[in-house]
Amino acid sequence: MKIDKLSFVDRAAAQLRIEILHGRLLPGARLTEIDLSEQLGTGRGTVRAALSALETEDLIVKQPYSGWSVRDISEKELWETYTLRGALEGLGARLVAVGKNKEIESKLKAAFARLQQAEASEDSGERVDADLGFHRTIVDLAGHASLSRQYFGLSNKVEWLYRWSESHWPSRIDLTSWHRPIVEAILSGDPNVAEKAIREHGESSLADDLRDFAELRRRSA
Repeated sequence: MKIDKLSFVDRAAAQLRIEILHGRLLPGARLTEIDLSEQLGTGRGTVRAALSALETEDLIVKQPYSGWSVRDISEKELWETYTLRGALEGLGARLVAVGKNKEIESKLKAAFARLQQAEASEDSGERVDADLGFHRTIVDLAGHASLSRQYFGLSNKVEWLYRWSESHWPSRIDLTSWHRPIVEAILSGDPNVAEKAIREHGESSLADDLRDFAELRRRSA
């Protein structure tokens, strides 16, 4: 028998996080403590604490005199998130390339194989999970605890943007060809080549999102 140690605040934050990540609470949507407390069946104090927790994850914002809202999508949000992610993953790729061994090679190839399976399945959710899992594997294999903690702090926001992007432009990229250069670069054992591959990947992803976001905004105007 296991005891569920999650507090009411943790549970409320987890539920709201899922709603945001999966797009059921849309970017820019206003959040009121009264409505959320009724929907979650908990007190306003619990909701307020849960919202504060999600604010630290950069998923929601609190504006003076106007209350809470889901963070909105903007060019600045995309740029900040992708560039920070690229810096963290760049370090991870360098470390993995330097420490490359049979175990690392096996785990990296397994993460890439999952990408290939997700591409073949054409399942949107699996595509996102496999993509995120591949990048997380690189950071985990780096064996750098502080890097992993920093990356974990960014991971929910990255997932939010990934799922938002996939919902607007499903299967826009081929996961296999998109990530193969990263695998080859890391397995080359050259840290400079590995970091360059990750950074170029992130820059291309950002450019695609910025281009398509501008078009989406133009159509909505």
